[in-house]
Amino acid sequence: MPYLATFRALLLASALVSPVEAHAGADAGHLLTQAFEALGGSGGTLTAGSSSVDGRTMARSLTEQALALDPSEPEAHVRMGQVLYEQGHYAESVHEYRAAIGQRPGSARIYTNLGIALEGMGDYDNAIAAHRASLTLEPAHAEAHNNLGNGLKEKRDLRGAMAEYREAIRLKPDYGTAHNNLGVMLYEKGDLEGAIAEYRMAIRLKPTAAEAHTNLGNAFLAMRDLEGALVEHRLAVRLEPDFAAAHANLGHALRAAGQKAEAARELMKALRLALGTPAERGWIHKTQALLLDLE
Repeated sequence: MPYLATFRALLLASALVSPVEAHAGADAGHLLTQAFEALGGSGGTLTAGSSSVDGRTMARSLTEQALALDPSEPEAHVRMGQVLYEQGHYAESVHEYRAAIGQRPGSARIYTNLGIALEGMGDYDNAIAAHRASLTLEPAHAEAHNNLGNGLKEKRDLRGAMAEYREAIRLKPDYGTAHNNLGVMLYEKGDLEGAIAEYRMAIRLKPTAAEAHTNLGNAFLAMRDLEGALVEHRLAVRLEPDFAAAHANLGHALRAAGQKAEAARELMKALRLALGTPAERGWIHKTQALLLDLE
């Protein structure tokens, strides 16, 4: 079974709390501004995965200093939550976001980030509750609808998930992530043509979206279009060389095409990249089984 990439909204998108709004003392505010920049912030926004390992280390140190100066500053807890999330420390990230909510309970964006961190822990019931809380505060928040869809998908409420992805797209028609995620739902329903249309829309909106390319490759493979599948999977790994799932999907397609040696190389690469990535472990056993079958 190929891996289908379903993506969350970008963490801390849409200027959750910008550094210029920090109301800690002057020293703490300066530290938070530096932490924001170390995490890759620009133009008042942060996005998940925009920071380097060194950037996260620096941001954590700066944020710890800011918290020592003013433990009641919600942005400091939000920044720490971001760092911990990107480091894979989901429970600690949840703790920080809950602290931020305690100080700023009316922020829909903090609830969204809490929901994402809870999903990292596999706590989908509470994640869904957090996304619903976000939507209560900001009903037209497309990213929250997308993320609620992800939580519902994990609970196998596919109809509910599709409704949330469609609502996200209605609110934000150029939302490529939601188009990709709706495509995943349609693929799982067996509507391959519908899935392909959504993946192509996601790619049109963001041609470098490796996840949409590998999902499109999976749909082509399901339709027995081996050439099309190989083109899309190769493009996905070229766009994002460390995308373990795309390498696994390429290996799956190569195996179907009878190219066993190259398939084994791609599957091995996928396993190496997936080591230490908890979110990817659901398909590691399937990849290992494919490798054994090729031996």
